[in-house]
Amino acid sequence: MPQRQLATYDHALRAAPAWWRGALALLLLVVGFLILSIVLGGIALIVDVATGAYTLDDVANGLMTLTPVTMLANNLSLAALIPVSMLIQWALFGVRPRWLSSVEGRFRWRWFGRLALIIVPVWIVYVGASVLLSPLDPIVVDGTMIAMLAVVILTTPLQSAGEEYGARGLIQRSVGSWFSRPMTAFLVGTVVSGAVFASVHFAGDPWLIAYYFVFGASMSFAARGTGGLEAPVLIHATNNVLLLVPTALMSQTDQVFERGEGAGGPFMLIPMALCVAAAVVSTWWGRRNGVTAAAPLPPSRVTKQQGMPPAAMAAPVATPTQLPTTPQDPSAAPPR
Repeated sequence: MPQRQLATYDHALRAAPAWWRGALALLLLVVGFLILSIVLGGIALIVDVATGAYTLDDVANGLMTLTPVTMLANNLSLAALIPVSMLIQWALFGVRPRWLSSVEGRFRWRWFGRLALIIVPVWIVYVGASVLLSPLDPIVVDGTMIAMLAVVILTTPLQSAGEEYGARGLIQRSVGSWFSRPMTAFLVGTVVSGAVFASVHFAGDPWLIAYYFVFGASMSFAARGTGGLEAPVLIHATNNVLLLVPTALMSQTDQVFERGEGAGGPFMLIPMALCVAAAVVSTWWGRRNGVTAAAPLPPSRVTKQQGMPPAAMAAPVATPTQLPTTPQDPSAAPPR
């Protein structure tokens, strides 16, 4: 019986190696998201116009504001990337949806909870200091504020998870499936997924672009180092929720999408450093807790793969030990 070789999370779709599978997966993900965005965004537009949030003239003149309904549509379209990514993986690579969560074929909630004991307190301190050092607007309690706060708290974790399942899950692993060498697969997949993640935020400021790329690369490192998406989802969701709650309370959520030139600056090195540190600490904490970071390739109905890597996988799997060091600012837009 041939010896079972182990693969890291980012290289797991090597179970069904074929360049066209990865290319088609990326295309279908983009098309699927565009369709979801158009449909849900259109529904939100109709609801906002019908409820008087703004008029058709406002729409024509580009004078729309970010409403709770618009925010909900945005978050749900991104959250839908979870099932969309799972289905694309199953259809093209023959790997069941549950294997998109981790190398163990499930979302490891116990590990997620243990890591939260470290990540959440650190981010609370970070965001708290950021808010206190930033200009504060009065909190006006009204229906709009309450609705926006509810949307942020209830759907932003799903939005964050959707981005991770799409970028670090399907995109990174699809690109990684093109390469037999594990480290090459990781590096190229990280660059591609990080570049896509940065570009879809439509930032016009170089510092913000760098921040989004570093954030994406850090989450790629965390996923590889811990064998799944639990760490990236936790870090992403904690960051977004804690940064968005204060903006919702002070009716400043519109500022989240202000990413033009001048919106960033050297202060973005702080959040970049925090993201890098979170990825490194997650990997270290995972090892301390015995979290599985590598496992046999998942079964694939396409290649009849049963947890045994192809011949090209005979090389030992490398474990990441280093991450590009570039650290965000409390006032900066969270990765969305």
